[in-house]
Amino acid sequence: MGSSLLSLKIQARVLIAFAFILGFETLLLVSKLPSETSTDYGRPSSSTPDNAVSSSDPHDIGRILPDGILPDGTVTFTPEEFRAGRPEKYVNLPNVPIDPDRDEAVLNLTRETVPPPAETLLHGAPTPPGANAIVGLASYPKFMNGWRTLVGSLRTNGYDGHIIVGVNPSLPREERRYLDRMGVTYYAVEVAACASSIADGGSDGGSDAGGNAVRAKCSRGLEDLKLEWGRYEMARRWLEACESCTGWSMVVDTRDIFFQADPFASLGDPTTATTEAASGGQPDLLFVEEIAKYSNTMTMPEMSHRAVDLGESWRYKLRIEPCYGKEKVRAHELVDRPILCSGTVIGTRDGMRRFLSVLVDEFRTNNARGPSCRSPTMTDQWTMNYLYYKGKFGFVRNTKTLPWGTGPVLTVGKPCVNSAMGKNRTSQKDMMVFHEDSGLILNPHERDGSIARVAPTLHQWDRCSNWINPWFREHKQLYMRKDRPEDEPAVTWVESN
Repeated sequence: MGSSLLSLKIQARVLIAFAFILGFETLLLVSKLPSETSTDYGRPSSSTPDNAVSSSDPHDIGRILPDGILPDGTVTFTPEEFRAGRPEKYVNLPNVPIDPDRDEAVLNLTRETVPPPAETLLHGAPTPPGANAIVGLASYPKFMNGWRTLVGSLRTNGYDGHIIVGVNPSLPREERRYLDRMGVTYYAVEVAACASSIADGGSDGGSDAGGNAVRAKCSRGLEDLKLEWGRYEMARRWLEACESCTGWSMVVDTRDIFFQADPFASLGDPTTATTEAASGGQPDLLFVEEIAKYSNTMTMPEMSHRAVDLGESWRYKLRIEPCYGKEKVRAHELVDRPILCSGTVIGTRDGMRRFLSVLVDEFRTNNARGPSCRSPTMTDQWTMNYLYYKGKFGFVRNTKTLPWGTGPVLTVGKPCVNSAMGKNRTSQKDMMVFHEDSGLILNPHERDGSIARVAPTLHQWDRCSNWINPWFREHKQLYMRKDRPEDEPAVTWVESN
């Protein structure tokens, strides 16, 4: 009798445990389903009575359109064209209506007077032959190796335009001499405490700042912006102050970028980009896509984790939703859209002014909204992605995103990481394509003979350090003519001055 009673008790406990597990799994499943306003995960229902995003923001452009089709019939995302070998027909537009009021608001921002640089000009280089510009912040105490891979690779590979950077005020003399010979204009960026109004959320460099100094400090003259954000305001002012920077410009990360060729050689004439974009010409603002599932033809579908789309990125939702709210972010509507890189943005003089004006305006607006909208909770990349896919940069027909593996920039960070490999997850090489003779790194989706077949710009190469550092040593001719920096010859327009 006692054993039967014990057996019944065990069976009852098993049933209770099973019911608990079943209920938990059901809860997990429900949590992954779209909200009641969507009948298909990733696409809002066309019969949804109210798929508008309620907002008091006068710049909000209204409801998200169903099925990625604008009122005029324009399809906003065509990955199938890219996969079919027709990249010229590929588009990745914001999935929102074109809004003339938003365009006018953006124009008004670009018409505002740009203040002069807040930083001290340490060296103004002679005007170079080219009108293009590379701009970035590199205020490291010592950075000679970085200068050689950044500046040296540009000059060695024929780039004859402007290079404008922010540097440490105590830049070593030998580094200054090198930059002078390379025709670099540089400003002294003095780190400073941030304004008390934005000091919460990591200004003391604590763990909430992620150990990242650019998210913990500000600079003198821009105390209202953490360095991560302030660098875009610096770039806006430096470009405005450069009267001869009338071509293409690229605002870049400086620590993990390298050039195998002139990054602008494959682009069209910047002076006609704006006027021709509406009739099929070159847009004036270009965003670079990181590897997406549609552009990952190497490891899909077997290793789908080797590419992450925006709407499924937990990092995007973690950073953006606390500020804007889930209903406004609506990440599930971007589940198949590529992530855009904030460390390599390209534009004409007008296009870059538009990008920087909108982005910096949003940074300042977010600072006023409160801690959940400030750095380090919010980052530059996720803010930029949010703005793009909401159409807030305006003039969507004059704006384009460049598929991974094509064009001026190859972002190699994600392809070099395989999270399934554990300790050996970084420095993977299986998704890289090399020229069989020269060993140069190729754009996987550019055809042979294309001017951008050899990837002009490599970004996030530090994720590939185990194999790319030896590659750098084997290809020193790409970034130096002499072994010693002090022996490096000056560019011709510096010699003649």
